[in-house]
Parts: sequence; structure tokens; C-alpha cells
Amino acid sequence: MNYHDWNNYLYQLQQAYQAQNERMQALEERVDQLSTSLKMKNRNNVEKIEYHFDQLKIEKLDGTLHIGLSPNDLANIDELNIPEANQEDEWKRRALADLTNYLHHSCPNLIRSLADEYQKPIDEAYLTLILQDIEKQLPQRIEFYESEAKKKHLAGQELDDYDFTCEKIKQEILNSLRKHMQSTNSEGEEK
Repeated sequence: MNYHDWNNYLYQLQQAYQAQNERMQALEERVDQLSTSLKMKNRNNVEKIEYHFDQLKIEKLDGTLHIGLSPNDLANIDELNIPEANQEDEWKRRALADLTNYLHHSCPNLIRSLADEYQKPIDEAYLTLILQDIEKQLPQRIEFYESEAKKKHLAGQELDDYDFTCEKIKQEILNSLRKHMQSTNSEGEEK
């Protein structure tokens, strides 16, 4: 190899080195831009939080739940007073909670069993619709059977209002589901 070839070779090598160096700098700048962009995206920016209490399910609550209060608001509260509910309201709440639990844990299998018994196909969406419809009616049914229980007490029968109400509603749910399965065709429409 002669001097001119070496010179040309070194020039090409220097040009390749310079091109690689420029490309590496461009890539480093791009990595920095992406890193900055990623940091900006990862910032938690909560503009609005909406609570849908009909969808809120609390299994166990230890401590105090303050909805709608910020930590700063809590520091300024001397005492949070909650009026005590009377016993009648308390057992109504207990009945509603127990019946809702029964509805969501026992009734799906009951509905499927009745659907099999009456040879009515039922999908999960329709099952959910039935459960939601029954759940909406629970408060009114509790009121109705509470009134019935009081009448029975006045008639001299010693029945526990809570047990009477819950058992009557469970029986009513079973009878209603059975009647519904008997009166619907295979598409779930009323006859």
C-alpha cells in the first residue's frame, strides 16, 4: 500500500468516525428528549375524581372513612358528629345488607338452577339484570314486611321482626324467580 492509499484510507476512516460520532450524539439527544417526555407523562395529574356510591362495596372498614374531605380539612375538624340511628333503622340496614349479601351469593346459583329446571337458557348479562332488578326492590319489601311483622306482633304472635322480614323476602324472591321462569319463553320474554 502506498502513501496515497493510506491517506485515503485514513480520511475515509475519519469520515466514518465523525459520522458515527454525530449519529451517537443525535441518539443521545433523542434519549434525553424521550426520558424528559416520559417523566412528564408519569406525573400524576388528577383533575377530577367521581364517586359512584351505588358501585362502592366495602367489605371491612377499620378506622374512619372520610369521603369528600382532604387531609387539610381533617386537621381542622375538632369533632365529627354523626347522629345515632335508632334501633329500627339499624335493623333495616342490617336486613338490607344481609338480603343484598344473600342476593349476590346465593341467588345466582338459585337462578341458574331454576333456569335448568324450566329449561330456560340464561346468560350472565340477563342474570345480572335480574339481580339488579331484585336489589332495587329490597328497601320497599323490607318496609312492607316490617309493617306486616308489627301487625303480627299486635295479633299476639311472638315473631322476631328481623327474622320474619328476611325470611318472607327470601321466600318472595324464590317464588318470584320461579314464577318468572315459568312465564318466560326461551328468549327471556314474558308470555
